[in-house]
Amino acid sequence: MKLLLLIPLTVTAALAAAEVVCRLAGLQSHLRDLVTAGVVAVVAAEAAMILVYSLRKSSPVIVAQAALGGTVVHFLLTILLAVALTVAKVVEPGGAFIYCLTGAYWFSLAMLVWGLLGIVPGRTTGAQAKQNGN
Repeated sequence: MKLLLLIPLTVTAALAAAEVVCRLAGLQSHLRDLVTAGVVAVVAAEAAMILVYSLRKSSPVIVAQAALGGTVVHFLLTILLAVALTVAKVVEPGGAFIYCLTGAYWFSLAMLVWGLLGIVPGRTTGAQAKQNGN
């Protein structure tokens, strides 16, 4: 459950750092695009966790498949929300939103996968598999 708090904190920290770098470089601030991209990435990542959390007591194969499905849900939901916000004219199509969303997506995906690795039971590393003779 700590992952549900860790994803928004990581995305927020990354986007805050991006905003600071832009200001130090003298670039135009796009705070609305940053916040919108952060919200889209966090909502998509949190939604991807629903399937895995609901199946975490199942067999390891089912949990692993749910984790893979969660990453696909994260990807597709990010695209769907970005398109919906662009069509609704909340963000500009050629603006900084796409760049902000790309960074927020990768940070949220990294945290999502890191958290999903902890949920999947019975996983072994390469060194453990060699010791077991696999």
